Amino acid sequence: MVRARQVMVATFGALTTLSGPRARVESPGAAWGRIGLPGVAAWQAARSTGRLLPDPLTTAPASVAAFFAGLPRRERVDLARAFPALVGNLDGVPPTLRFAANRYEVVVSKVATGVNLRGRRILALDPRDRGLAVEVFGDLRTATRVAVIVPGAGADLHHLDGEGGVATAGRALLAEAERQRPGSRLAVIAWAGYTTPTAPVPSGAQGGLARHGAARLQRFLSGLTAYTSAPIGLLCHSYGSVVCGLSRLPRQVSDIAVFGSPGVRAESAGALSPTARVWAGLAAGDPVRWLPTMRFGDYGHGRNPAEPAFGARVFATHGARGHSGYFATDTDSLRNLARIALGHCEAVTFAPAPPFRA
Repeated sequence: MVRARQVMVATFGALTTLSGPRARVESPGAAWGRIGLPGVAAWQAARSTGRLLPDPLTTAPASVAAFFAGLPRRERVDLARAFPALVGNLDGVPPTLRFAANRYEVVVSKVATGVNLRGRRILALDPRDRGLAVEVFGDLRTATRVAVIVPGAGADLHHLDGEGGVATAGRALLAEAERQRPGSRLAVIAWAGYTTPTAPVPSGAQGGLARHGAARLQRFLSGLTAYTSAPIGLLCHSYGSVVCGLSRLPRQVSDIAVFGSPGVRAESAGALSPTARVWAGLAAGDPVRWLPTMRFGDYGHGRNPAEPAFGARVFATHGARGHSGYFATDTDSLRNLARIALGHCEAVTFAPAPPFRA
């Protein structure tokens, strides 16, 4: 066991842990200004002519929602066609209009993405650099529960599908929920909506990308709650759990499940959220269990939330292999994540023994 620990520490090197209070999160405007919003220049040019359009960098999603609610349908469609990149990515815009804008961007404007997105419900799309995308499975309009999957390192537009892809996870989660409760009105959102680390070291060990991601997640959830009153479950994998841990979440978030987590930069479940149920999962072969605990500047993310002392409800993950197998078919991890997403907490099975041993 000692030898195994030494091997994993050597493998992950500087992926150390950081204790302390939750980090300050940038404002939504600062996040957009730093990362950029597609189409913003054309939109701002239209605003400069006196057209009454909300400032995409400073207007809160609730105000964006109010603006679009006050427009006739024809004007909404015209804006989506004139500014598809911006309308398709602006939180607070009605989801159906964002779907249409992104479909227009892909089919009519022929934006090259390198990914087959025809016929898919894309809630955000940015093909620049590695690319960002947010996809919806199920019907947001009628959903009585919403699950948002926040992925970890390596997630981007070009890794939505295939083994370990966040869209693949979204499909698997919805299928498992339907298997458990046929007719359940669950909508699943695969949120590859932030710039993820590409490697455990150094970016994956630091909080910079997580802070930017947290600002974007906050804004996204604010826009989402303008259109649904359904309880929201956050399912946060790996570095995505750091993003969730740094986010100031709306009270509509009823459950937070972190799995394969290197830490959430909070010392306890209560510190992570005083209102939501907090769940944690850790597969037997997941190497994050061997990460060292030490503090060095902005490196590291704190106590592993699957440790008993953290105080989370630790769910069973039997069958999940390695770091990326939590959504694999016929695993306890997928079954339990579906139960959490559905709000059927009484059916969740718990880990048979503490996952950390000396």
